[in-house]
Amino acid sequence: VVKAYDIAEKGGNSVYTFVLKNGLKYSDGKPLTINDVMFNIYEYLDPVYTGSSTMYSTKIQGLAKYRTQQNLSSSEINSAQDQDTKNAETKARARRRELVNVYKQDRFHVGGGSGNSYSAPYDQMKDAISKWNVSAGYKDAVLIKDPATSLKKENPTEEDYRAKLLEDYELVRETFEKELNSDFNASLESYDLESDTSPYKKWASKFEGTKGEAFRFFLFEGYITPKYGKGADGKDDKNNIESFDKETILDSNDTKDKAIDYIFNDKIEDDLESVLSYWGTAGDILTQFTAEAKEIILNNRRDGGELAYSHVDGIVSLGHKVKGESDYPLGSETAVTINGTSYTIAREHNQDGTPKNADTYDVLQITLDGKDPKAIFNFAFSVAPAHYYTADSDHPNGRTINIENDEFGVEYASASFQGKVIQSEQHVSVPVGAGPYKATNSSNEDNPAGNEFWRNNYVYYKANHNFIFDVKTEKVQYQYVSSANALDKLAAKEIDFVSPQLTQKNSQRLKDMKADGFESIAAWQLGYGYVGINAGKVENINLRRAIMSAMQASLATEYYETGTCKVIDWPMSRESWAYPEGESGAADRPYLQWNGKEEAKDKIRSYTNAAGNGAKLNYKFTIAGSSITEHPTYSVFKQAAELLNECGWNVEVKADSQALTKLATGSLEVWAAAWGSTIDPDMYQVYHKNSTATSVYAWGYREILSNTTLYSEEAGIISQLSELIDDGRMTTDEEERKGIYKNAMGLVLDLAVEMPIYQRQNVYAYNSKKIVGGLSADVNPYTSPLEKIWEIEVK
Repeated sequence: VVKAYDIAEKGGNSVYTFVLKNGLKYSDGKPLTINDVMFNIYEYLDPVYTGSSTMYSTKIQGLAKYRTQQNLSSSEINSAQDQDTKNAETKARARRRELVNVYKQDRFHVGGGSGNSYSAPYDQMKDAISKWNVSAGYKDAVLIKDPATSLKKENPTEEDYRAKLLEDYELVRETFEKELNSDFNASLESYDLESDTSPYKKWASKFEGTKGEAFRFFLFEGYITPKYGKGADGKDDKNNIESFDKETILDSNDTKDKAIDYIFNDKIEDDLESVLSYWGTAGDILTQFTAEAKEIILNNRRDGGELAYSHVDGIVSLGHKVKGESDYPLGSETAVTINGTSYTIAREHNQDGTPKNADTYDVLQITLDGKDPKAIFNFAFSVAPAHYYTADSDHPNGRTINIENDEFGVEYASASFQGKVIQSEQHVSVPVGAGPYKATNSSNEDNPAGNEFWRNNYVYYKANHNFIFDVKTEKVQYQYVSSANALDKLAAKEIDFVSPQLTQKNSQRLKDMKADGFESIAAWQLGYGYVGINAGKVENINLRRAIMSAMQASLATEYYETGTCKVIDWPMSRESWAYPEGESGAADRPYLQWNGKEEAKDKIRSYTNAAGNGAKLNYKFTIAGSSITEHPTYSVFKQAAELLNECGWNVEVKADSQALTKLATGSLEVWAAAWGSTIDPDMYQVYHKNSTATSVYAWGYREILSNTTLYSEEAGIISQLSELIDDGRMTTDEEERKGIYKNAMGLVLDLAVEMPIYQRQNVYAYNSKKIVGGLSADVNPYTSPLEKIWEIEVK
């Protein structure tokens, strides 16, 4: 999108100047302009935005004032945002708790007016809500809007609050139903009833068809549990399943719909508190309620309905006047010079936002307080089309964008705008952009529905002839395949390009396939594999250290071809320039050191004892993927589970194809996955206490920072860690940054929420008789053979 850019120092601050290209178009033919750029920037900087971008962490001049609606400097924003977040989460928890309080009335006690068991069918909950005396805490946590104006309603009634509470209950039901449907799909891939090595193999003929699918789902949710035979040592032999507890549940619930309905009704009616406390639904609801509470906090600072700070001072379009100013940002200057070339600034625009004169350019200028080596990467984003992402039934052509009037297409601090517009089903299901390909369906039509664009494990694209370069291949089809049979499909010419796991078996297979015209390219991956532990689920730091003590990381490398996978002990890709080569993150941390099974069990028992009596020792280890065995960390988990179980724990290992989605809600306990790293080693998104990315939910930051009494040690570590991350952005000296990040990574290891496991190579295999041009053979950790996919030629 940028024709030229410059980074200059001015008065100790950093000034970034970007000249935009003219003539760019989205796949629907509409122009990409400065309006779209501003829309994207203000979306990423909105205080209730919860995506992965961390542009808001950059010290742009005036950003602190805009995000908090208070007259603050950049140095004051962290503490202010801390307080806003804490207040919002307190309100959100009170709001969520209100439903639990309704549910836990004496009238819903099972068997009379005492005990901890409750039951409240749908109609009874609705009736109870209609008569409930809504608490002051709940009233403080919700925003009642006037349906006629969509603005805050003055003096809402008790009935208004009860109606809102009923909406919350309906939302919980809807969210939980979606979670169960997701779980059902994951369960079909998590339990292998066919493999010769599976302990379920001998039961495959008994649990077939829809009954078999329901069986896997009930296993996944723990409603049906295996009963194991005893081994020679008198302990359960997990490879010998003799029968199943509660198997009779299948007698009347032997289809997908019946099985989901059974668990839905059982939990919603008889265990609503756990749905609102432990399931993924609890995290989803808390995230939404927190965003809405933050909206209340920020909008309470409006002056007569107007924002006190309606734009970010340090972000200006040099061809548009700033609101309240009579002149342009550069005054009488009409051009900028970058690398010796002068670019005339566009000051006149067509109605669609394009410059009126073809030889003039829109120029974006962003000014930062001081230096920030990460900033340039925060400004690297795909520009989404404002007209697509801000249009709805009330705004069919998109919300107004008028840069000179501080209108950027984003509703400030609006949780409903983020949830119902930006993240609407259509926008999530079918993207629109300015890239080389656009969404289609199997019939090659325009404007497909989401269930046509992605259907039966296929995704359909066709060439976008509005793209800035020529697109050589008209149609591209992606197919989701298991890593276990990826090379089989390539050899059968069902697919033309694949990135399988570089296992020893696959490595030999690729050598054998070369004679038939199948080529491969390998390069080290920028990311790395790790084991994560959620402190919100495994509350005691000693239990997390006990779990890590059971992990033998080197087992993961045996999954891959020799020399293509290495053990790592820092939470960073070894391909990063900041990785502390020659130094061990395991030093002085016994739980990260492996010296054999017996020593591991000694450490497990020691850490378990340190956790105290009554500590929870029952956990699920989740493989992020569709196959429990086709994963490098499976052998690590399998052995760790055996060691922990020998020490009195109860650990089960399972696969979950929906695991990455669940990480975003903070609902997994222990899991194996991999990070995709970036060029810069900045750690803000994944580890900073003020990050709003969902990755911090996986570590349990939400629980830690809301209960600093229970998590006093962890809260202190996170505070120190966040300060170091901030320090790492205040210098451009790489050696200094290396030292800062080494110390920061040490604190991550001290927190015992992430155990680095391996660094591996990626392999890309393709049919050279079909793909005859355009693949880049010069790949490295930062590129892919498909990096210029528009140049791919097929025969």
